[in-house]
Amino acid sequence: MLKQYGKPSTALILQKTSFFEENELHIKKQRQISEIYIKQPKRKTCKNCNKPLSDVNDFEKDGIGYKICDTCTHLNGAYEDTDKYCSLIYGNDEKVYAANYKVDDVEAFNYRVSSIYHPKAEFLYTSLLSHNVNPNHLSYLDFGSGTGYFVSALKKIGIKNVTGTEVSESQVRLGNKMIGEELLFKHELIDTLNVISETKTDVISMIGVLEHLQESRSVLKCISENTNIKYLMISVPLFSLSVYLEILSPNIFHRHLHGGHTHLYTEQSINYLCNEFKMEKVSEWWFGADMVDLYRSIYVKLEGIEASDKLKKNFGEMMKDIIDPIQLELDKKNRSSEVHLLFKKRTS
Repeated sequence: MLKQYGKPSTALILQKTSFFEENELHIKKQRQISEIYIKQPKRKTCKNCNKPLSDVNDFEKDGIGYKICDTCTHLNGAYEDTDKYCSLIYGNDEKVYAANYKVDDVEAFNYRVSSIYHPKAEFLYTSLLSHNVNPNHLSYLDFGSGTGYFVSALKKIGIKNVTGTEVSESQVRLGNKMIGEELLFKHELIDTLNVISETKTDVISMIGVLEHLQESRSVLKCISENTNIKYLMISVPLFSLSVYLEILSPNIFHRHLHGGHTHLYTEQSINYLCNEFKMEKVSEWWFGADMVDLYRSIYVKLEGIEASDKLKKNFGEMMKDIIDPIQLELDKKNRSSEVHLLFKKRTS
């Protein structure tokens, strides 16, 4: 199995400067979504394995309780992501959720494609080659494609048969405009399972999507039953150091476990899914933003105490050369905040 670790943080820091500079604005949006979430019915079973959850929370943050599954170790929010909740944050009310995922000019779009999504496309391409498969002979569907960054990245490395599907009409329109051709298509939230069941593509990708799906287990079941689909690529957030930083920093924007991230994966909970839905790992790429989150948390707190520019500059200089090396050590221990995985469906 192909294993890959680490990723430079520079592009992430540059593209998330608002997390440093507009902490209060992001907290306000975070709490608006949290207020909606805590009004939903209590979650009784694990989002990952569907086994009963404890009645007792393991911790609480931002007014939301969280529980670690005793069966698969998955981290679950205490409430259900209901139709109403999903419609509000993914569908009709795009202002709340989609603001962080849109760009409005071609130069910014292409920079994000090259710096963030091109490495993901290369990972998929290299993983297929390592499995003795010619990537150019396959067809691809990026499910939950957003503004089409990953679709664009695949096109740029030579993949011709690729499309994307997305519930946000505004992101589909913008993405097609940025890409320069109609490769993205809108689907209704209610049609999620039909899209998966009816696709005839060889490879389906879900980049930062599986954790947002209301019926993630049903989607994986559809993938396992669709004989056209041979490979599944996912990128999912993990129960990592970033969560502990958020627990201890209530007044710092919670990038990792909030909003659409009502639950987080672990290595064990991913392995549980592999076994249940008959998939084998082709490759994995562990990298995270835990150290960037630590850096941001301290920086924003320095702002809050009105530290001098000299002190903040000193802190930045101290951190800039150690963020990536320390993060790499977390990544190599499979303790990062994110993982990319390529699975092949088992035939028996």
